[in-house]
Amino acid sequence: MPPTPLIAQQLLAIDSHVHLHDMTDLPGFFDSARQAFGEALDTLTAGRQLTAMLVLTEPRKQPAFSYLRQQLGRLNGSNAGGWKLESTAEDISLKAEDRAGNILLLVSGQQIVTSEKLEVLSLAAEPAVADGLGLAETVAGILGNDGLPVLPWGVGKWLGPRGGIISSFLKAETNRPIFLGDNGGRPAIWQSVPQFDQARHADIPILRGSDPLRCSFRRRGAGSFGTLLSCSLDMSQPGKSLRQILTNGSYSSTDFGSSENLWNFCKDQISLRIS
Repeated sequence: MPPTPLIAQQLLAIDSHVHLHDMTDLPGFFDSARQAFGEALDTLTAGRQLTAMLVLTEPRKQPAFSYLRQQLGRLNGSNAGGWKLESTAEDISLKAEDRAGNILLLVSGQQIVTSEKLEVLSLAAEPAVADGLGLAETVAGILGNDGLPVLPWGVGKWLGPRGGIISSFLKAETNRPIFLGDNGGRPAIWQSVPQFDQARHADIPILRGSDPLRCSFRRRGAGSFGTLLSCSLDMSQPGKSLRQILTNGSYSSTDFGSSENLWNFCKDQISLRIS
């Protein structure tokens, strides 16, 4: 396999909403993500060079990315199912590579809950924004920390008064980079999302992520749902490069992965409420 140029026009498959529920089996997590990306992208990549990226979006008190950083030097191929974990030229990303040369880029992120009980993600930045701030203050904090703010869809969170808060916020946000997030847990039957229509009309990008729940991550895992970008990525600093690409709009994109079916969606919601 020829060496990958540091900066090259390529296909970047990004799952922008990942949770690491089982830290006891990182090789298994990497294997599962590699397989999910492959299955979801089978007909889209047409043999072109593909780079896959997972953004870990955990609450600040559950620093999954910090845990991964602690595994540097411990996962070296022979003891990790063939996977080798390496650092990059920045603190907010890592690179996992298997024996066949398949690469998973792992990027730091954060999940934040605002005072309005809305969820906001910070992508490609250290987790540094407190929970409990207002939506506008949260987004300002993410941008001040060099993160990319994403407002992810959530069951019930975008309906009623909270849905109105999202809509009003999007209407007012015209000068700062902001993104909406779709996720694989939204049932395919739930087609109408007014905020997504509003975002498309206002040219606000929508990123996709698997958002695997603790009760569903073995069925709908990392890499199963996301956005495929055609862009020029700096492989030595993929987190910083991702921020620049998305902020500058220097990419074209298509979606990959399937939304949840209604039966599994209902099972997941029941499991969440009784766990």
